[in-house]
Amino acid sequence: MYQKTYSTSLKGLSGSLLEIECSITGGLPQFSLIGLSTQAAAASRERIRSALKQLGHSFPASHISVNIHACDVRSTDISESVSWLDLPIALCILACQGMIPREPLGSGVWLGELSLAGELQPLYGALTMARSLISHDWSGVQKEGETPLLFLPAVNAPEAALCSGIRALGLTSLAQAVDVACRRTDLSPAEPLRRVSRELPSLFDKVSGQGIGKRVITLAAAGMHNLLMIGPPGCGKTMLAQTLPALLPELTYEEQIQVTEIYSCRQMLEDPDTLVSNRPFRAPHHSISMPALIGGGRIPMPGEVSLAHRGVLFLDEFPELTRMSLESLREPLESHQVKISRVHSSYTFPADFLLLAGMNPCPCGYYPDKTKCHCREKAVRDYYGKIDSPLLDRMDLILRMESVKAGDIDRSVGLTQQEAVAMVKRAHDIQKERFNSAAVFNSRMDAEDISRFCPLSSEDKKFLTGAVDHFGLSMRAYHKVLRVARTIADMEGSGEIRRPHLLEALQYRVTRFTPEE
Repeated sequence: MYQKTYSTSLKGLSGSLLEIECSITGGLPQFSLIGLSTQAAAASRERIRSALKQLGHSFPASHISVNIHACDVRSTDISESVSWLDLPIALCILACQGMIPREPLGSGVWLGELSLAGELQPLYGALTMARSLISHDWSGVQKEGETPLLFLPAVNAPEAALCSGIRALGLTSLAQAVDVACRRTDLSPAEPLRRVSRELPSLFDKVSGQGIGKRVITLAAAGMHNLLMIGPPGCGKTMLAQTLPALLPELTYEEQIQVTEIYSCRQMLEDPDTLVSNRPFRAPHHSISMPALIGGGRIPMPGEVSLAHRGVLFLDEFPELTRMSLESLREPLESHQVKISRVHSSYTFPADFLLLAGMNPCPCGYYPDKTKCHCREKAVRDYYGKIDSPLLDRMDLILRMESVKAGDIDRSVGLTQQEAVAMVKRAHDIQKERFNSAAVFNSRMDAEDISRFCPLSSEDKKFLTGAVDHFGLSMRAYHKVLRVARTIADMEGSGEIRRPHLLEALQYRVTRFTPEE
């Protein structure tokens, strides 16, 4: 007796079609799962055995062989965490015993982890696995013109329904799956996740005494520029960072799907019925490990830089991160993705985010105020030395902040939130038209784009090159200045980059803090 059906695997943010084969023959009772690790196979055997007994079916006292074959990847690329194969394996066993028809199993894809009572448990990565089915050739399985059927836990069906090329059908238990296979019940395709806009807290107007800080945070939002804030404890770095999400425009529908897919794979969806609608704001503690920040693990999963995709990553106490964590930020800040290599496979995770970093000016936090700071000059230099030049070069803006005076505590200065939102929207609209995309910003311009969209007069170009030589800026920093100047011009509605724009951009690039300077 032989039966075949289909399921999927999950490898990072990509999936692949799996072929499940089951054969029941005579001989000593044995249940062999080929293609899974010993631990995963043992756990799956016990769940399936218990679920079948709860369903009222006796477990066959025969030699049961189940082979899991990856249709388009190597077997070593199948994730060890594949508990959602319980459902297709259990159904194949029932079909081999003649308890359910064989045809429905071979014409659909089945996903679901079984509880000991036979209920289907929620799974993660449903959207990724559904997308992996679209590119597969179903000519030998589905009739021409038919849409592939995906059977999965009901709670995950709306997520999978986001894929237009798949009919997602929700199940609650093994018993219901048996009824569907026997055509005793019909299922309606699930409705896709809803789009819900959530209002963000308004903190911008509550920031006191930091007029320049409000200007710079608006500039960072307008061009999605990385920002390093340096200031004493309590000056408002964290509060300024928390105002940024409310200044950014809503995610587009495509961006919402991208972010939802990442959060699904990490099992971090707050509401299983709605898409992630707001731009992510991630603020991990500075003790975070490198794999947790960048991504990785025994089975590599997205890290904080990917969870902040299309949003903001706020790293407070920046120099307190480990050297390995700081250095690992270089590549995603440049390429906007993370590549993790293993012996048998590689993983790629998106990481297009705005980095906000905050730090004190010295270990105690009060340099250069000698009435409060008693740090040795070497200690201050070593503290700044943790942020090496290649990483500092990747920061578009560097903001020096001072403590708020007592008289300014209850006084809001600088831009209002309404003005800041209007400036950001104007700049984003200009960039959308410029790059013909809602997901490309001035901070992402390459050398060719800079040459095209950031022309300077001969006098201004001579001035900028002189400033670069005087301050010893790198070519990367030179391009950063032009990108920031372009955003400043966009915020003002100017088609040209003028000298004041260059001066302001340079102001956020050449600020100096260490004792020898």
